[in-house]
This record gives sequence, structure tokens and C-alpha cells, in this order.
Amino acid sequence: MRPAWLLALLVGCAGADAMTSQQPAPAEAQPANELGLHPGETMAFEVRLAGVLAGEAQLAVGQLGDVDGRKAIVVRSRAATAGAAALIKKISDEATTVIDVETGRPISLDARVENSGKTSTATAKFSGASAEVTYQRSGDKEPRTTKLNFGTVIVFDAHTAMGQLRGWKATRGAVRTVYVIGGRRLWKIDVTYAGEETIGSALGNRRAILFEGKSYRARSNMTVESDKPARTFSVWLSDDADRVPLKVTAKTELGDIVMDLTDYAR
Repeated sequence: MRPAWLLALLVGCAGADAMTSQQPAPAEAQPANELGLHPGETMAFEVRLAGVLAGEAQLAVGQLGDVDGRKAIVVRSRAATAGAAALIKKISDEATTVIDVETGRPISLDARVENSGKTSTATAKFSGASAEVTYQRSGDKEPRTTKLNFGTVIVFDAHTAMGQLRGWKATRGAVRTVYVIGGRRLWKIDVTYAGEETIGSALGNRRAILFEGKSYRARSNMTVESDKPARTFSVWLSDDADRVPLKVTAKTELGDIVMDLTDYAR
């Protein structure tokens, strides 16, 4: 597990490299204002690697409030290794995002990762098409700050990207692109609405909508960073008004990663 695994699982944008060398899908980033998050909801997940428990994650959405005159909501998440994986390596990943309710975009992000005693922190302040990212690892004398300008492209973090996916009302075969900041990295994510099906879950058999996705490391000018194969994933959301994330899967060279919802409350 890498420090970016929370981003990978909640957004479904990582996992290991796919075994094909397909080029990025011909999709375009689309401005949107879906919030896709419900005040007061909480959810918990188990993460398995090759069928073995490897991690647990929780997410909580706060109540509506105001930040600098804007209606806002706070989302917090925490993930950590569990089971046998925690005996080998202890990793915890915590993130807090303040989100503009009207646009569904992040206002600020604070993240902290602890990896076998070493700590990394990252903060991001978003303003229009710009973001200021500050990053510091254990051993760094001073934090490092990078200022990014994305022009006309809207950029999200993991929490708001998940909200965008949950709020997206699409037809079968539709493709959408979102750009996501994760730590110091920028990801280009192409998502296809694959259709509907029934799956088993901790909440019983549920009718679900299925998204298939590919992600690529991207540069600040939105171009793909290299010609490495896309990372692939699948996401199932409940086919109802809540659109709860029921399951996320990704194939890796170490085995299949499966993230299952174990508890949901509204």
C-alpha cells in the first residue's frame, strides 16, 4: 500500500498499471456543480488485497455551514492498514476537505499520512482555476509550496471527485473526465457509465450503477505525464437517490484490490 491509497480507493483512480497500453480515452473535462454528498452521512469500508483483509476506511460528511460567506460542507475520511497488512506495515491516511456547496468544488484540503513512523502532510487552497499546494515530509526542514494554474479546467480532490461521480446523471456509454489533486500529484481520470446490474453487498443485494474508469498521471498543463498504461478501476453505486459507493475494484500485479461498503448511515 502506498500513501496515496486513500485517494486511489475513494475515487477509484489508481490501483496498479493495467496490462494493456491503451491511450487516454477521447473525453473532455466538463464543468459541473453536482455536490453528490449528503449532510450527516457516514460510511465505512473494508479493503481486501487478493482476498485478504488489508485495510479499513471511514468517511463522514458534516452539516451545512458558512465559510467566508459561502455555503460550505466539511468531509473527513480516514483509512489505515488492517489485519495481516498492519503487522507488516502501518499506514494511516487522513484527509479533510471544505467544499463549496453551490459548485461542488473544494475550497481547501488538509491531508496527513503516517507510514511506518514517517509523516507527510499536504494542504491545498483552491481559488478559481488556481491552487496553492504545500507539502512536507518527515526530515524536510521547511515545507515546499507549489502554485498551480489550471486555466479553464476544474480540478477536484478525492472527496469532491467522489461527489461528482455520485452526482453525475449519465446515459449508458457516456464518458466524463475529471482532474484530481492527490498529494503532490495530478491525475486525469476518464470515467464511462457502463450500465446497471445487481450486486451483493453487506447491505444485501442491491441494484447498482456501474462506472468503468482509467486514470493517468498528468502534468499541470493537463497533458498525460507519460505513455505508461492507464490504471483501471470499476465503481458500483447504489441505483437510488443516495448513490452510495457499494464497491470499488482494481486489478494489480499483487492481486485484485476490492473495497466493499460495510456500513452506511444517513
